[in-house]
Amino acid sequence: MHPSPVELQRLLSSALSLERGSPEQLQHLERLRGHCPSFVPGLLLSSRAMLWGKEDVPQPDVFFDEVERILHHALDASNRSPEALIGMARFQSVVRDAPAQAEALYREAATKALSLLEESWAGLIEAQGEQEKTAEAVDTATRASQVFPASESISEARRFAGLPD
Repeated sequence: MHPSPVELQRLLSSALSLERGSPEQLQHLERLRGHCPSFVPGLLLSSRAMLWGKEDVPQPDVFFDEVERILHHALDASNRSPEALIGMARFQSVVRDAPAQAEALYREAATKALSLLEESWAGLIEAQGEQEKTAEAVDTATRASQVFPASESISEARRFAGLPD
């Protein structure tokens, strides 16, 4: 049976409480991946823990290929979330010495993160407007408009909240 989201978070918290990269943390994370191989936070922490715990690896190529495989699983399972993209970008930059690949991944992460930020701010403006928190909605809208001056969704949220353009 698949563990519940609460159980997965409990297992992740337990792993986070262990020493970074310790054999205990690595074993705990391996069990977590066994319970749910598509749990992105577990995959990302696993890749970092493996690198933190790396000392004298008998077959470095095999080891780094395994870390990269875990990061590819995180990318696939997360639909290329900003967090997973950043994890892979750091790996490409630091481990693979591939700055051009890292740049493309960081650029994709930034684009997705900005899209999320724009959507979040638009929703926040609307929620503040619905609660008649006009001053807060104006502050949020002002900040959002500075970052996204041509955003139609920010403009629509302003109108919905009854704020002037």
